[in-house]
Amino acid sequence: MNAKQVINELKLTPLSIEGGHFHEIYRGAHGTSIYYLLRHGERSKWHRVKSDEIWYYHAGVPALQLIIHPDGRFEKTVIGPNVAKGERPQSLIPGGAWQTAIPLSSSRREWGLFGAAVFPAFEYEDFTGAEDAEIEAEFPSLTGELRHLLKCHTRC
Repeated sequence: MNAKQVINELKLTPLSIEGGHFHEIYRGAHGTSIYYLLRHGERSKWHRVKSDEIWYYHAGVPALQLIIHPDGRFEKTVIGPNVAKGERPQSLIPGGAWQTAIPLSSSRREWGLFGAAVFPAFEYEDFTGAEDAEIEAEFPSLTGELRHLLKCHTRC
């Protein structure tokens, strides 16, 4: 399948506040769950939410997740199917952590499909977005590494 077919089949719509395409598949009092697709050249923009978030790999290419924890600790995770090469099929992003994700693709035809579950339930008022320059200003010691990693579309 190509990205357009997946988007149509799963009824994904553009996620303007973050990038990529999504569809909420569950909302309850204690949590929410979405499908989330990133195509080659797209990126999940820097953002944080108040609640813990768990990402799940579903199909396509893996993604490089960059996470800056509330205590300033920096973490890189590749969320994907190849556990033998260090990829992980799920990833925890603690509430309050800054995060971004880039699909590790080498062709315009490639895409990655993920799931994200947020506990307690995601609310738009709990979302804070940031531009790269704002993250660099808040975490100047990470600027060089972040600039390098955000250019990745294949393994870095």
